[in-house]
Formats: sequence, structure tokens, C-alpha cells
Amino acid sequence: MRLHIGIDDTDSPNGMCTTYLGAILYRELSRIAEPIALPRLIRLNPNIPYKTRGNGAVAMTFEVDEELITEVKNTVLLYVDQLADFEHENTNPGVVFFEGDIPEELRKFSLRALREHVTIEEAERVAKEVGAEYFKFKVGRGIIGALAAVAYPLERFTYELLAYREPDNWGTPRKVDKESVFLADSWSYPFTYDNVDPYKRSVLITPHGKDPVLVGIRGIDRGKVLQTFEMVRFEEPVTFYQLYKTNQNTDDHLTYKKIGELKLYDSAVVRGTVVKPYWERGRHVFFELEDETGRIRVAAFEPTKKFRNYVRKLLPGDEIIAAGGVKEHEGVLTLNLEKFYPVKLVPRIEYQKPKCPKCGGTMKSKGDYLKCKRCGHKMPKKLIPVEVPRELERKIYEVPPDARKHLSRPLVLPGGENKMIERLKEY
Repeated sequence: MRLHIGIDDTDSPNGMCTTYLGAILYRELSRIAEPIALPRLIRLNPNIPYKTRGNGAVAMTFEVDEELITEVKNTVLLYVDQLADFEHENTNPGVVFFEGDIPEELRKFSLRALREHVTIEEAERVAKEVGAEYFKFKVGRGIIGALAAVAYPLERFTYELLAYREPDNWGTPRKVDKESVFLADSWSYPFTYDNVDPYKRSVLITPHGKDPVLVGIRGIDRGKVLQTFEMVRFEEPVTFYQLYKTNQNTDDHLTYKKIGELKLYDSAVVRGTVVKPYWERGRHVFFELEDETGRIRVAAFEPTKKFRNYVRKLLPGDEIIAAGGVKEHEGVLTLNLEKFYPVKLVPRIEYQKPKCPKCGGTMKSKGDYLKCKRCGHKMPKKLIPVEVPRELERKIYEVPPDARKHLSRPLVLPGGENKMIERLKEY
């Protein structure tokens, strides 16, 4: 019997990690059942406010003898009961079991959980309709992600190798040799990526929380992911590691929408015109975008760093394609910008002082008239409009690696520009 297992929401900001629990279970269950491929790490809607951290669920599939199915299910429930961080109020684990082939209705639900806001009640209804068995711990919100992970089609995928720490080291600074990470990255990039920030000279494979993960190495080539891991020097013990197949960095969360169709928690690609000059508040950069259906505020938040400089170069009248997640900021529906592409740029006009008509010298402003610095000639103050080059190119601009969402596809990877280009072809 083919048995699909989904687990979600066992972690918290205080520790634990659903991938850690999943990796332990994958090893344990492989002793008594035949694993079908790698375990899967499925990232769901990144905009949901009550997610614990990265909103990732784990799924795995086994071929199980009929007489062992109960043992497998009991083992999963036992490990969740023992390892989940039940003390945190936002940790509400869910476990799902599904036997046989995945129905289309369940696949559609999984994509909804990636792109929209789905309730616990909806997940329960779908589970009952398709015959999935589910278990709720506390509120049980995790059944949404568990059910979605079980059915996720994973037509586009990448890999992530996660190495785990000894429990005594959880919550302490991670000890990884920095130069070895840069050396490994220079060998495997772009087949592995987001290992380092070359501008800040910082390491990105080490998380910062209290969870069990020591490093996470992402890539599109599983062999190079493993080899990159072997090249990194660790200054603390590695208990074990697990390679996951994942929907990270696929852009699968983005859907094409008109601005008037945008809803809270959507992830979307829209095309519109910049309405008025940008403004700043608390180091965040904002502007407004509109199309024939409506208007929305767009934000490049402070963690996107230099990306904000490109946003500041947009002018009213510019037409762009923008991708990001819809959230509320200060009570206003806001598109949190991940990427943008300038489609049409308006001319940039600067008003400059003319040269002195007598000697060709530089004119200096003196209130309502101009005076030549060289010969002293005076003339009425009349500035000349001059078109100057725009400092934006017709290319996609993206946030830096340390501000990138798990699901956003870096431009260095094949297909990283697809969502933008497809939107461009529609017009």
C-alpha cells in the first residue's frame, strides 16, 4: 500500500523544526517501509501572519505492507507528540495520512494553500471528501500544510540539504568556517546558490534561530549540493543531514492578477503605472501602482537594502511589472515587492541654467535673475528643459539574497525571469 504522510506546524521561534522531525521520521520509517523518493519540503503561502517561521511543511511517501500501516501511523504520531514544541501558543501541529493515488481535488487544494488564505475548516472538509485521515494537536492549524504537502505536484523543484546540530548546541551561535563556505560557493555557484552575500562578505547558509538546523544548502543539482556540503568545514559536530526535494525558489507562489483582484495574503504578478513620486517612512520606500481595475501601495522595505535605490529611480508615469506578496502595513493593503521590471519609462526632464550668451560662462542664480560668474552679464531667470538618461534598464531587479523569500526564484537560475516575461507577452 502506498502511504503519503504530511506533517506541519511542529516548530516555534523558540526552537524545534518540522524538517528535523521529518528527517528523523524518514530514517525511522525507512526501517520498516520502502521510501518512494526523497522526503519533500513544501513551502506554503509566505504571507500568512500566523506562520511559525518559513511556513514549511514536510511530506514523505512509503510503500508499506498492509499489516504495518498502523505501526507506521502510530510511529509518526508518537514522534510528533514527543518532539513538537507545544508550549508555544502559535504551534498547532497537524498530521495527515493518505493511502493510494492523489486525487486532482487534493492537488488543487495544495496550490490554493500556496497562493491563498485557507482555513482549518476548509482543510477538514477537503480531507473528508477525499478520504484523508488527519490528526489535530491543539488548534490543529498544521493540517492545512500537512494536507497541502501530501498532494503538492512539485512539477518544478530544487533541493535543500539540511544538516542538524547536537541538542546541547541549540540556541548557541553556529560554528562554521566562513572561508570554507566562500570557497565551496565559488566552486558550485550557480548550481548551488544563496550560500553567501558577496557584497557583505557574510554567510547565508546558517540560520539565526534556536532551531536544530546547522546549515541549509540549496541547489538545482543534487550532486553539487552534496559536494558543496562536504567542502564546508564545521567547527561543531553534525549529528546527521537530510536532502529534501522542495518547491523553494520556484516562483510557484506567484499568480497573474489585475490590481483590483488583489486580496490580503495573495502572492501576485501585476502590471501597472506608477502614480506619483515615491515617499519614505522609517527607511522603507513606498510608491503607488495602478491599472484600469484599481490602485495599490507598493513597498520596498528596509531589509531589501540597495534594492530600494532602484525603486527610488521610478518616476510617475513609468509602466512596470511587479511581483510580491500582499499584506497590510499600517492598515493599508500593500504589495511587498520581490522583483520588478520596467516596461516603459517616461522621459526624465531636468531644468538647467543656460550658458552666458555673451561669453559662454556659467550662470549663477540670483533670485529672479541669472548672473554670469565670468563677465557679470545679467539676464532673466529662464531655465532650459533637458532630457537626461534614465538610470533604470529594461531588466528585472530583485531583492538581495538575504531578503529573498524561500519561494522566490533567483535570476541566476534558469527560469528566474519567466513570470515577468510571460506577463510582458500578454500585452
